[in-house]
Amino acid sequence: MSSHTTQSTGDGVLRAVVANALANALIVLAILLLVLGGAALARPKLTYAGGKVVGLMNLSTDEGCLPAKLTGKVVKRAFGRDGLYLESVILEEKSGQRTFINVEDGYRNLDAATNGAVKQSLETILAVGRGVSLRVLGCGAAARTLTLDAVRPL
Repeated sequence: MSSHTTQSTGDGVLRAVVANALANALIVLAILLLVLGGAALARPKLTYAGGKVVGLMNLSTDEGCLPAKLTGKVVKRAFGRDGLYLESVILEEKSGQRTFINVEDGYRNLDAATNGAVKQSLETILAVGRGVSLRVLGCGAAARTLTLDAVRPL
C-alpha cells in the first residue's frame, strides 16, 4: 500500500505543476493579447480630399468608453515634454463652455509614414482658432476623462 500512496502523491504533485504551468501560460497569453490588441486599435484612419487630410479616425485605444460628439473652436493646445507631439486641446463650444480633451500619441509606434501623416494632420486640423468637429470617448468615473477619437475641420 505504501507504493500506491507514493504514486498518488506523485500524481498530485505532477497535476499541481501542470496546472500552475497552464495558469502561467494563460496569463502570458492574456497579456500578449492586450498588448497586441491595443496596438491594432490605435491604427488611425486618414480621410483625404484633394490630396489633403480632411479627417482622422481611430485615434484612441480606449475601449468600453462612452462616445460623444463635440463641435467648436480650438482655443488652446499643449504638447508633450519633447515639445513635438500634441498631448491635449481645449475646445470652446458655441455656448462658451470649454472642454479639456486628451490626445493619445499611440501612432508614434507605427511606421514613419503613418506617424508623420497623423502628426502633421493633427497639428494642422487642431490649430488654435480653427473650428472642428470631434468624436471623443468619455472614460472613467461618469465618463469625465475625454480622449480624442476622431477629428475633422468645419
